Amino acid sequence: MTFPKRLPDDRPFVRATALAPVLRHFEGREAELAEILAAEGLAAGALRDPYEEIPLAAYLRLFEAAARAAHDPVLGARLGRAITPADLGPTGLLLAQSATLRLGITRFLGALAALQSATEMTFTEQPDETGWLGISYQIRGAAKASGAQDAEFSLSSLCQLLRQCFDRGWSPAEVHFAHAHSRRPDLLERLFGAPVRFEQSANRVLFGEEGLDTPRRTEDAGLIAVIERHVSDLVRAQDPEMSVSDRVQLVVSRNLGRAPVDLGAIAAALGMAPRSLQRHLAQEGTSLRALVQAERRQIAEAQLARPGTRLKAVAATLGYSDETVFWRAWRSWTGEAPSRSRD
Repeated sequence: MTFPKRLPDDRPFVRATALAPVLRHFEGREAELAEILAAEGLAAGALRDPYEEIPLAAYLRLFEAAARAAHDPVLGARLGRAITPADLGPTGLLLAQSATLRLGITRFLGALAALQSATEMTFTEQPDETGWLGISYQIRGAAKASGAQDAEFSLSSLCQLLRQCFDRGWSPAEVHFAHAHSRRPDLLERLFGAPVRFEQSANRVLFGEEGLDTPRRTEDAGLIAVIERHVSDLVRAQDPEMSVSDRVQLVVSRNLGRAPVDLGAIAAALGMAPRSLQRHLAQEGTSLRALVQAERRQIAEAQLARPGTRLKAVAATLGYSDETVFWRAWRSWTGEAPSRSRD
């Protein structure tokens, strides 16, 4: 079944069922949880309905507040390890009913809009130069800078669901986050069972092809059809198409440092002819070069603002061959050397 791809971004939301791990964590501490919810104008009663739509921005702030209240800098990743398919409603159940890892990932990502809007999760099925496949996670629009807890919870939940549904021994090869490193990166690596890298161009899980098409169960076609119909009903209406420039920006941030961001690669990722992509961008008053430079500059500015960041690491994140190329690019953007931006 083909689902409507997205819900409108003007009122982004997440369904209350996604907060199930947070509610379990605060069992016996209801007063503390009520205070956190009240700060966002939410009542605990509103969360009893798993289909209740919680404003996405409030959900993101709530997760950060919960981590502070728990005095746990990696609460999101820790709660992700406690997720179950049922916690994510029909989206999670669709994953659990799939015969293979590839089918499960594809269905899960296709049904994500029923659970959370203004969100992109993309499966890169062709190995990159390291031989890895990847799933990236991004929030669109005003909530793009979602915070560490949501990003870590989302990727940790995904890894846990893949273990539960397909292979208890499954683990990623590497995990990337766009935010700065946690106060306890050692705990994150232990929770993910893989190296964790920060200040990357996107949040992503990288893994190998092994077992991707190995049958794990016999599918119940009737049950899957019912779940898919329910997902489609939840999505309700297809949103207006994103602008081409917004779609390009998402692909660029996903690919930087991992895959090409040239015209041919971006056009192929969007299913467009290169000339058609150029024409659409021109009509929107921009170009691929301008969008790539803007994304690189935004990431570079954020990284250079953090003490101790090495130019070599910034260059690698941005997909440059070495720090000299980055140095020249920064000079062309700002008129000064990168080192002066730290003064």
